[in-house]
Amino acid sequence: MPDLLGIGKSGLFAAKKSLETTGHNISNANTEGYTRQRVHQSANIPVTIESGYVQGTGTKIDHVNRIHDEFVEKRLNNDIANEKFFEERATRLGDVENIFNEVDNDGLNYVLNRFFNSFRELGNHPENEAIRLTVRDNAVMVIRDFHRISNELTNQQNSIDLALEKDVNDINAILRQIAHYNREIAKAEVVSGEACDLRDQRDAAIRSLSEYFEVWTYSDERGQYNVAAQNVGTLVSGGIHQELATGRVPHDLAGTSEDGQREIFFEARPSIPIGDKFKNGRLNALLKTRNQEIQRLKMQIDDIAFNFAKSVNAIHRRGFVNRPTDPRLPVDLHGPITTINFFEEPMQVKNAAKNLSLDHLIKQDLSNICTALSPNAPGDNRIALAISKLQHEKFYDDKSSTMEEKYLKSIAAIGLESGKAKLDHEQALGLLAQTQSMRERISGVSIDEETTNLVRYQHAYDASAKVLKTADENFRTLISMFAR
Repeated sequence: MPDLLGIGKSGLFAAKKSLETTGHNISNANTEGYTRQRVHQSANIPVTIESGYVQGTGTKIDHVNRIHDEFVEKRLNNDIANEKFFEERATRLGDVENIFNEVDNDGLNYVLNRFFNSFRELGNHPENEAIRLTVRDNAVMVIRDFHRISNELTNQQNSIDLALEKDVNDINAILRQIAHYNREIAKAEVVSGEACDLRDQRDAAIRSLSEYFEVWTYSDERGQYNVAAQNVGTLVSGGIHQELATGRVPHDLAGTSEDGQREIFFEARPSIPIGDKFKNGRLNALLKTRNQEIQRLKMQIDDIAFNFAKSVNAIHRRGFVNRPTDPRLPVDLHGPITTINFFEEPMQVKNAAKNLSLDHLIKQDLSNICTALSPNAPGDNRIALAISKLQHEKFYDDKSSTMEEKYLKSIAAIGLESGKAKLDHEQALGLLAQTQSMRERISGVSIDEETTNLVRYQHAYDASAKVLKTADENFRTLISMFAR
């Protein structure tokens, strides 16, 4: 009789646990990232007595586990990293592309054309003071647009630096969470053998981490759960984690980034930049855009500004000022009469666009704008025409491109990269949606299925209760028989 009570009790507890788990599944049907749980039970071990084994001693709960596919989960993490990489690339490249938007006809190409056209007009009227003023004003507009482009590209790089700093802080917070979950899971599984909800929370943290870079997870020979960044190294090992840090580095450590820009390190090893090692995710997108596309554009714009100023100056220095002078003297009361630069002569290609400016003599006096190749020749227009012809001179890309062609190639390249990133993002979104749907089919909660299980476990609970009731009635009958 006691065996019957034990059997009924074990069935009652098993049904109760199954009902609790099913109810937990139903209550979390709309919880994002929740993995449905199942109770696994088996028959109790037979009892050994003198005459052999006693079979039929009831049931026992082995464990409660998650309906979870590790391969699908890892695929989901990789798809998240890919989607975030292309999303960030499309956003950042779109911002860069907007710098060169010339829909309103006020971009660099337009003001350069106006500058050369004004020199061409000055060649037709070399003595006209109003046209000289137009030439100088157009030159100022060219300078301003070079400054604008250089500053906005630098601002984009600075914006990425700030984003990197924020992302690294967020990453460190997630790493601390994962290490905390590892410790709590270990405790929970020692005490109760169950940690399904904690594992769900850890998986959610891993998915959040995958937004920043490609994540690799594994359990080592000691059973510790480890999290690593692909190509970088282990970030979490059991309950221990190592944090990342950002800092400004000199050029000899900066790799492909510019001197003084932010790089990423392990906090414990601040002398070794690791930013270029991350795969996919936001970090890789930010660093790639800053160190490749934006840096390449800055170099190309600087190259255009450098050659533009050099070429104009080389011709302008050969001319003579537009005022009566004594050709035997190199200077007069107003200053030099020849070898005058139109722009401040750039010393190097780097930052040429940022530092471009008019020569101080051109700022001071319009007569210092040279149009004549000979002194005291007010009708001479050879210098002005020579400068205007620079518009069609091929002195870029091994003398295969004009200034306009070089500029248009540069902005066309960024437009192509931006368009490609948008298409890649659309494809990555589609793949991510497929993987999320696959995970939902495997691990998601089906209300219909859980409702069916609820009825099944309720019947099992009722039946186990009847076993107990029957055992109790039989026991009372037996006692009453001996009481007589």
